[in-house]
Formats: sequence, structure tokens, C-alpha cells
Amino acid sequence: MISRPVLGSTFALLSIAGAVLASGCGAGGVGEAVRPKEATAASGLGEAPCREAESSGEPLVVDWKPEQRGDLELLMKENVAIVSYSCSGFKLLKECKVDGTYGFLGMSKKEQVVQLTNADEVKANLPLGGIGISGEVARGSSLDVAMIMVGKVKTTWAKVQADELKGECDGATHFVKGAMVGAFVMQTGTKGQVKTAAQMFGAGGSGSSTSEKSVKNKDGDIADCAKASPDDKRAPAQCQAFIRLELKAIAPKKAATAAAEPPPPEPKAASAEVAAAEPTCPKGLVMAEGKCTEPANAAAYLCNASNANECVEQCGKGNGGSCGAAGALYVSGRGGAGRDEVKARELFNKGCTASDVKSCTNLGVLLAQGRGGAKDAAGAAKNFEKGCADADALACGMLGTLYQTGDGVAKDEAKATALLTKGCEGGNDHACGAAGKMLLAAKDMPKAIDFMKKACDGTQGQSCTDLGQIHETGGQGVSKNPIMAKLLYQRGCFRGSMQGCVDQGRLELGFGGNQDAAKRAFEMACNRNTLLGCAAMKVLFGGNRPVIGAIEAQELGKSCNAGNMRDCGAAGTLQIASGNKALGMPMIERACLAQDPLACAVKKKN
Repeated sequence: MISRPVLGSTFALLSIAGAVLASGCGAGGVGEAVRPKEATAASGLGEAPCREAESSGEPLVVDWKPEQRGDLELLMKENVAIVSYSCSGFKLLKECKVDGTYGFLGMSKKEQVVQLTNADEVKANLPLGGIGISGEVARGSSLDVAMIMVGKVKTTWAKVQADELKGECDGATHFVKGAMVGAFVMQTGTKGQVKTAAQMFGAGGSGSSTSEKSVKNKDGDIADCAKASPDDKRAPAQCQAFIRLELKAIAPKKAATAAAEPPPPEPKAASAEVAAAEPTCPKGLVMAEGKCTEPANAAAYLCNASNANECVEQCGKGNGGSCGAAGALYVSGRGGAGRDEVKARELFNKGCTASDVKSCTNLGVLLAQGRGGAKDAAGAAKNFEKGCADADALACGMLGTLYQTGDGVAKDEAKATALLTKGCEGGNDHACGAAGKMLLAAKDMPKAIDFMKKACDGTQGQSCTDLGQIHETGGQGVSKNPIMAKLLYQRGCFRGSMQGCVDQGRLELGFGGNQDAAKRAFEMACNRNTLLGCAAMKVLFGGNRPVIGAIEAQELGKSCNAGNMRDCGAAGTLQIASGNKALGMPMIERACLAQDPLACAVKKKN
């Protein structure tokens, strides 16, 4: 049984005994017997400044004890993990969760060595245990971390609200969007003398005996990591350690208002979006060379993604991420930048050349759409290939869409499905929705439902609605479940699917629903100009908005005549709201006999 870890900002890095166990060193050597008491990274020189966490963050987790890492991995196998993350420290909330899953997306193997040289850097980059640094660091030592990265695990949840949390969630601030996986080693070093990753992984082997002070933690095998490929569906067995988390702030609860404000429009397809940069460090610090540090300590750093001037300046100094952030601002026209997609192309190209994966993907988006210059679908595909190879889920999904349509590449549905699947596993919800539809057409219902659920967990409201319809009607091995359908319609409505609002309203009229909830749902749909929502408001709740729906009713009538009772209820409601009661009531009668809740509610009113 895994023991509960000691969590919070006062957790110290591994003691020397723990370091020996973690690295596989045997006890009993002469050097070990005389080694002086180890100073931990949290035991030294006073407090570093308390810096508030941003809305997102990417802390390292290389200082965690094995049982703590096991707790996190177990949580992320079953649900979306929730944490408390602030300037006071970091805490994994083991009894709090969100219903969801993580997928894996491989990437080209990358190596990086990060050197933490002061208390502020240790606390910012190791928030679980880094409240200070050892006395050795003060006398010219550092804390060095070597990382081998082979992929990412991610969830499609893009936004979690406080009322979506389940369990004991006091203090919850962020959810774990994903994690970088691979292998790492952490040990004390000398400021200004940085070893290579291979040197650090090879140092201090099993059975070594030394009297040197060395804070050390290690997980994973560099040889096993060498076997990794971007096409892997999972990381090699000894190269699955979590290295760095990706955190997103939990949003406040949904406001409970009487007015039926329409939800935001459903997000456009991924092909219409340029990914914006997000903050990764606590306030006052910047990301440079893989760590959060003071701006004055960095030759070039990742800029404030809302400040175009700073981003252009840091781009000019060679920071590829800043080039990408500047490009995104010139696409949106925010941060003091005017809308200029020609300049955005130039900046994305510069960022991509400097190995910033988001820049490659965003350049591909502009090329695919002919924004900021001529359309170049083939060029877009090449950029998406680069991005996908470096675990950018959006790039994989976009490349899959090109293979699905044959735009810039030879049309290949099998390859499209594979790439969309990769994008989905990497956390791109739009890719999940597209893959789900392809799998549904191929009559692979279990996989289709799985992918549509992941899309629904993200921002794809139509996937929630489509999934709700599957549960409402049943068939193909799926049992009818109107309660589940109603919950999915409600989620679809909240995520911008107006059909979801209408369908939620329909089921709220029956199956244990309530009139007030039905009215709100129909009103939200009507406020977004959804004809059936306005028709239901007029017929059931005295709405005064004109409804001219005879043409739509005729189309639905064809489906009604073919036996679709749901469409009979919709067609009848539209006819009655349009003033054609004689045409509408027979369809209403027929649908109500089949227990369609909308039809029965309309019949009762008429």
C-alpha cells in the first residue's frame, strides 16, 4: 500500500539515506560511513521571496519521493489530478478529482540540463520542497537537474470550474493539464560548471562510495529512453518518469443567474485557431533555459505573453518562444500589437527556426489558411509534421485534417485517423471530436464514444451533444440512458452547442426534469438565434419572438415520416409556432404517443 506523502511547502529534499536508496547505491562503503550530514535544498539560508503562482505553471517534480510520484501517477491513471499551488508551496489533493483521462503523445527525444543557483530558483522550480537551498549552494554550489524527455501525457480538459470538482477539495487552485515524461537525475553541482545529461546519468553509479556531499534523486534509464520514438503509443518502461507538470488554474463556479444568458459560442475548429503563449513561472520570474529565474539573470527569456514589445525584444535576443508569443499577439491584435498576419508569419518562422514547437504549428495554421500571405497547404503540412514530432497535439490534429481532406498531401483516411488519434491522445479536443466522427462512421462505437467523451471534456460542445443523442436513443450496444443524455446535453449547451441547449430543454420537460431549467435552456438557444429554441419558448412559455419555421419543419417532417419521433416533435413545434397548428398537431400527437417529452409538453399546452 502506498503511504500518504508529507506534503506542503516545508517538505525537504531527500536526505542522504533517501538519495542512496533512490539511486540504487548500496550501504556500507567506507566513504558512506564517514560522509558528513547532508544539507537539504530546503534547509538553508532563510526564506526566498513568496511569489504568487500564475494562472498556469510548469513546475519540476524531480524532488519528489518515490511514494509521492506513485501517488500522482495513480491519480492520473484514474482521473484528472487537482493540486493546491501558490507561493506558500505545492500540495497534491489526493481526495479531490475531476472525471477525465490522460493520453500519451511521443516526441523526438530531447535532453536538457538545468542549473538552479539560488533560493528563489529552487523554490520557484521545485515548489513542493524548495523553500530554501543548502549552505553548500551559498558557497558556490548549485542544484543540477538533467532531463531526458520522450513525450507528454495530457488531458483534453481545457477548463475546470470549481463546481466540477469532486471529493475533498479545500484549497484547490489548479488542475494537472499534463506532464512531461522521460528520465531525470538531480544532484548538487558547481555554479557555472554544467555537465552534460550523459555525464550526470553516468555519475554516482550503483555501489559507488564517496564522501562528497550530494543531494541526488533519479528516476528512469537513459538507455531505455534511447529506444523511444515519436510514434510510440507509450513511453519505454524505464522512461516514464514525470519530470515537469503543466498546471492550469481552476475557474470560479458558474454564476447562478435567473437570466438565460447564452453560453459563449462553441470554439471554432482547430484550423481556425492560433495557440497563444501562457505564463509558466510565478510572478516576477521568467522562463529561461528550462527554469524560472530573475529576468536579470537571463541573456534571453520567454516574454510576458501580453506584451508585444517585450516579446519582439526577447525574440531579437534569440528566444524562440518569445518569437512565437509575439506572432500570436500580432494575429490577435492584443498586447499593444496591431493585427498584422504578415508580421506574424515572419515571427512564427523565426521562432520555428529557433526550435519553438508552437511557432512551427502556428506558422502551419497561417499557411494552411492563406493568412498573411499565399496559401501553402504543402508547406503547412511540413510545419505540422515538425510540431507533431515534438508532441504538439494541435499539429498532429491539423496534419490529420489535411490527410482527411487531401489538402497539400495525398488524401489518406487511415493516416488521417492515426494522426487525429495522436492529436487526441496528446490533449487536442478538436482532434478527438474529428476522430470520434470517423470512428462512428466506421461503426466502431466503443472507440467513437471514448473519443467523443474526450472531446466533450474539452471545449467541443457538439461532441457532448452527439454523445448525448447516442445515450438518448441507444442502439449499437449502447443502452438508452436519458439521465446521462440530459447531463451531456447540459454540458454541450455550456460549451456553446445550441443544439445541446435545445436537447437539454427537451429532456428537462420529462425524465425527472423541471420547467424552469427547460425554459432557461430553450431561452439560451433562442438568444443565439436557434429556431427550435425560439419555437419552444413561444409555444410553451409565451415567448413573443416571431418564428418563421415552415421550411425547416418540412425538412424535419420528412424525417418524421421515416419514423424519427424526435423530429416529429420538433417539426410539430415549429409548425405550431409558425401559426400552422393544423399541420403541427398530428405530428405532435404521433410523437407524444412515442413519449417524446417536447411533443407531450406541447400537446398539454394545446
